[in-house]
Amino acid sequence: MATKAKIIFQNLINNPTLLFVQIFGLYAIYLVLFGNAPVWWWIAFIPGYLCIFIIGISAGYHRYLAHKSFPTNRFVKRLILFFGILSGQGSPLTWVAIHRGYHHRHADTDKDLHSPIHGFLSSYITWMFRIKRLSYSSVKDLRKDQDIIFAHNHFVKIFLLTNLLIICISVNLWLYLFILPAWVAFQTISITTSFNHIEFLGYKNYPTSDRSINCIWLWPFILGDAWHNNHHGNPKTSNMKIRWWELDPTFWIIKIIQKS
Repeated sequence: MATKAKIIFQNLINNPTLLFVQIFGLYAIYLVLFGNAPVWWWIAFIPGYLCIFIIGISAGYHRYLAHKSFPTNRFVKRLILFFGILSGQGSPLTWVAIHRGYHHRHADTDKDLHSPIHGFLSSYITWMFRIKRLSYSSVKDLRKDQDIIFAHNHFVKIFLLTNLLIICISVNLWLYLFILPAWVAFQTISITTSFNHIEFLGYKNYPTSDRSINCIWLWPFILGDAWHNNHHGNPKTSNMKIRWWELDPTFWIIKIIQKS
């Protein structure tokens, strides 16, 4: 018998993992800025960011789960779920329900939860506080997947137990391999949901009805997700590049982890 998903919305108030990441992420940045971080902090940060953001969120929650833009095997799917959970951005089911059912279905309308039409601060972060009820009708397909349901029902426990284990090994390793990459991953998504929907900041390759744009000056901060209009124009593709210079490092990783 299939395990049922606990259909509850996870926002900043009732999602302790996101608050956890934001608080300790700021502490990690404080240590970096004021010279108290170990000299090797950036060496830990790079693989952490690769796993948590590139594989977990950008390739995983977004392109694989939300848009089914590439196939992979069950082992990689479970890695995606694990790394996505470590980002602190909630369960995969909730993340995809917001992205599919609200952002893409109603892009830049009143029903788009994090569009800048509601104000920049709202699109960046405060939209999470305004939600009282969330529809999961857009993720009926994912609710048939036992791995995804397990991740949805137990993501807080998985997140906290993993973090506690690494803390027991090394606090510095925990801060710069897990927490700082997760903090940056959240800022990356927030930049995409806000700046990439302000039309005068970029250009369009697709004449979409929404306000999505490609923004070259954001590329150093959010990599291939900077080509956001390309994504809205063709959400099913795993490669957000159209023009030769629109580099998409996430797609390079997808080429490695996808099933041939």
